[in-house]
Amino acid sequence: MSILTRNVIWQELKKNRLVITPLVNGKDEIGSSSVDLHLGHEFIIFKRAKVTSVDVMNSTDLTRNVYKYQEKVRISRGQKFVLHPHQLVLGASIEYISLPNDVSGEICGRSTWGRTGLIIATATKVDTCFKGCVTLELVNEGEVPLSLYPGLCVAQIVLKRTEGLGSYKGRYPYPTGPEFPKLDQELESLPKFFKSV
Repeated sequence: MSILTRNVIWQELKKNRLVITPLVNGKDEIGSSSVDLHLGHEFIIFKRAKVTSVDVMNSTDLTRNVYKYQEKVRISRGQKFVLHPHQLVLGASIEYISLPNDVSGEICGRSTWGRTGLIIATATKVDTCFKGCVTLELVNEGEVPLSLYPGLCVAQIVLKRTEGLGSYKGRYPYPTGPEFPKLDQELESLPKFFKSV
């Protein structure tokens, strides 16, 4: 597996094998071995007092409870979203990405934001053939609230050439913003031995 550098990324974009759109600042978004990603307008926020816990074993209440403890909000250009210390929200990149079957990605934070305590992704891998806006799991690990605005460059994607050809088989095909977690599918992946109580 090798990391794609600026010239290779640009060639892949020109051939339309790789799609990253919009490139907000044109070629300047492409670094020596990554592409900058900007924060979108939608966020999924978590409401602490609505449910006692999220329990995948309680499938009858699971979906209903997800919507009780999470809410999607949208902010306009120029408005700020305040991320409080130790708060988790889901956001997404403005950029829509389409990866070919021989390129995967890894989402990374930017060091400037990391120095404020902002973590931008806990699930960082982007599979080959993924198409959509990248989910950003935003956590403020710092001690002071952070004001975030749509369009801020908070992340980057590092692209890697795979040794074989792959395909996308994930649970979130073609996202155009943050999506609620599909926890019911977690229970389906639990081995039968652990399901019997």
